[in-house]
Amino acid sequence: MKDKIVKIAVPVVAVIVMVFASRVLVQKLFFAPNSQEVSAAEASSHKGQGGEHGGGEGSGYGFYMIKDLIINPANSGGRRHLMVTLGLECHSAAVQEELAMKDPQIRDNLITLLAGQEIGILADISYREKIRKSLLKAINYYLKEGKVEKLYFVEYVFQ
Repeated sequence: MKDKIVKIAVPVVAVIVMVFASRVLVQKLFFAPNSQEVSAAEASSHKGQGGEHGGGEGSGYGFYMIKDLIINPANSGGRRHLMVTLGLECHSAAVQEELAMKDPQIRDNLITLLAGQEIGILADISYREKIRKSLLKAINYYLKEGKVEKLYFVEYVFQ
């Protein structure tokens, strides 16, 4: 009886250990931030409420970052997800401040908009410009002090 338990338990434990080790390895290799990127981002931006904004006085424009939007696309059953970081180019400090104040509403709207898209649309690069335009329109809807001029996909990871 003990021999049967040992014959079953050893392979099961070995598989569990291999799965855990491979998950840790994948996270370290593919999802760990590059130390140069982290130090550059820290040096060039200030922390906002939920996002970050950069650009100094007299620079003429700045960027506001909306980081780590994580979405489960429509009809994915929770098995697929999209992680997006957006860089928003704006030409006034007032717009950056308004983006910081309205960050929760904007994030919620962007998540809702992206979550309503089918997997095929989010994964197909030919739809990227349409997605960009619809996100820009959704963001500018909340702004009264000006508008976001351009939207950049800083990160777009679909798994």
